[in-house]
Amino acid sequence: MNNIHKTAVIGTGYWGSIIVNTLIRITKKKIVVYDKLKENSSLLKKKFKEKILIANNYNEILRNKNIKNIILATHPSVNYKIGKKILTFKKNLFVEKPIVTDTKKLKELIKLAKQNNKILMGGYIYMYNNYIKKIKSIIKNRELGKIKYIEIQRKNLGPIRNEIDAHVDLGSHDISILKFLFNKKIKIKNLTKRNILKKNISDITTIDLSIGNLKCEIISSWLNPAKERKILIIGLKKMLLFDEMEVRNKLRIFNKYAYYPKITKFRNNYLSNKARIYKGKTENIFVRESDTLKNELKHFEKQAQLNKQPLTNGDFCLDIIKIIS
Repeated sequence: MNNIHKTAVIGTGYWGSIIVNTLIRITKKKIVVYDKLKENSSLLKKKFKEKILIANNYNEILRNKNIKNIILATHPSVNYKIGKKILTFKKNLFVEKPIVTDTKKLKELIKLAKQNNKILMGGYIYMYNNYIKKIKSIIKNRELGKIKYIEIQRKNLGPIRNEIDAHVDLGSHDISILKFLFNKKIKIKNLTKRNILKKNISDITTIDLSIGNLKCEIISSWLNPAKERKILIIGLKKMLLFDEMEVRNKLRIFNKYAYYPKITKFRNNYLSNKARIYKGKTENIFVRESDTLKNELKHFEKQAQLNKQPLTNGDFCLDIIKIIS
């Protein structure tokens, strides 16, 4: 291997190949890749030619002193074993979520990263999404009034996981979004699982949770014919809808709300006790589009260079695992 590379990607399957594709666009350095299925890495080599270097095994990557940052896009079942080695070799580590599903193992990785003065970052991509940042600003400015309910839908047809349930794979994204939006304690009240394809794997899940008095629902499915990514926030003044799959007008605020009039001072025949519905104008919120994965990978690179904790550091990831487990 030559000396003009600093980043390596271990695991070049579906998501790993997307990460490599993005890295190629943001760096002039060659990318070192490894996957136990050689055809995965070979496809990337065929596509990007001299920009890709294929390692024979991941130990070869660990021993290369020119590689400072490693991105791990493998299964949670092997992330701990490989991640521990990476940090022991004093490399900065980015791991696609969930890093692991065991809090004890994650605590060990966090401790090891701190001991070796290295960065450990989890791949919760929505923290780097401009729309989510805008929604946080809208909530902070109380534009919706007091928020009463949030519903998040994340549905698609595959990829279907063999090791973790839908609420861990898909729903953890939405837990991270809620954690980012409110920065308050999240508590799961109920978890409903539907095991369709396998007895031990949940393909469709619904999480009922609370953030203080705020009620939330997260619906996850990888058995849905259409891809859906929606966040509905109901406030006392207005409603917000973020539909990620919309080509235009992804983020809208509806000047609509419903309320029951206070009739305690009136006789029943003087004022109707039916709910009132108000329907005003709908506002399309402009948000500058950006490549969220590019933002995330740049953040990892920058924080590793500055040796500063990333937004989605080990402790952030640990909170999500504690909530979801």
